[in-house]
Amino acid sequence: MNEDYKNRGMDLKRFTLYFQKKIWIILLLILVGGMIGAISYRMIRTMKMPVEYESVSKLYITFNQDENGDVYQYYNGYTWNELLDTDPILIAIMNHLTGYEEEEVKDAASAEILSDIRLLTITVKGDSEKMVREIQAAVEEGLADYADQSEELRKIVTIRSDMPKRIYWSDDTTKALIAGAVLFGLVSFFVFGFMYVLDDGVYVQADVERRYPYKALGIMTRNQKGLQPFVRELKADLLYVMGDSRDMLLLDMDNHGELRQADMDKLLNWEEGGTLGGDKDIGGELVWHVRKEDEDEEDEDILPEPKEWKITVFNESDMGEEQCAAIRKNGGVILLIPFGNDVSRKTERMLSFLKNQDCNVYGIIVTEADEEYLNRYFA
Repeated sequence: MNEDYKNRGMDLKRFTLYFQKKIWIILLLILVGGMIGAISYRMIRTMKMPVEYESVSKLYITFNQDENGDVYQYYNGYTWNELLDTDPILIAIMNHLTGYEEEEVKDAASAEILSDIRLLTITVKGDSEKMVREIQAAVEEGLADYADQSEELRKIVTIRSDMPKRIYWSDDTTKALIAGAVLFGLVSFFVFGFMYVLDDGVYVQADVERRYPYKALGIMTRNQKGLQPFVRELKADLLYVMGDSRDMLLLDMDNHGELRQADMDKLLNWEEGGTLGGDKDIGGELVWHVRKEDEDEEDEDILPEPKEWKITVFNESDMGEEQCAAIRKNGGVILLIPFGNDVSRKTERMLSFLKNQDCNVYGIIVTEADEEYLNRYFA
């Protein structure tokens, strides 16, 4: 492996294309994450939400006057909340309540003055409707008794007494849905980003040149049509590398030797021509002409018959002494690496084996390339 490959930067174009192929998975995971978040919240809310009841009473206080004729005004919300826990009021409350401890009443009842000091708000909370209703009634009657005994107060009258109501947690299902979607989205981006960093597959010639110390001879597309520049460039590189020899040995790292042999035979042993069988000119695009024995070589529309290529493909899984001897005799071999498949460790092992066997490697060809990916990458 080249040192430059270890220190390579990020190919933003390749990174973008990689995530374009995964975007539907990411969107699906975001949707699933939102659903899981919402469903989980509803289940937890249903199972973990405590059963609690609450009642609210409004009491109106009439104050006495002191010796100067002024009304007592030093009672406030804090004072009343403290008074509820003291003996004078607590004893008055317990006189109207049986079956409960004083601590239960202290924990359940609270008092506050919201704005007007004459308007006292009593809140009672408990784990049963019966408990809340009984303590609420006892507090209302106990405060009325306390006012009758207090020189600062003339009377306390209950002006509103609500029925106990069940307390529910606020419904945050939407927030849970959004949180789940965001969490799954971030995790999926992290996972696919990590997979991208670990992806040592080759997609274009530059990937080959950065990773391996050999020439990137070209790209063979899946359909072998539509991307004529890649065909012409590959043929030109093969002709240059092979020189006058037409005996080519290939080593397929994906172990589909028969398919690759057929593809290479189609590429090299079919002729380029401007017309096919006397058809009209098709605008100079690259087309293939299959030679026939009965064709007239003097036809001006047919190019001279080229020299046949002899193509032999070895599978990586079959490599041994016999194949290495054939490679040495031939002068070298060309590696075929599949587009997008991470065969890097297998390729490095094979290159080390070929080096040990003194087998020359002419270069590397990327096979089965995705035409759409190439169009977008080189656009």
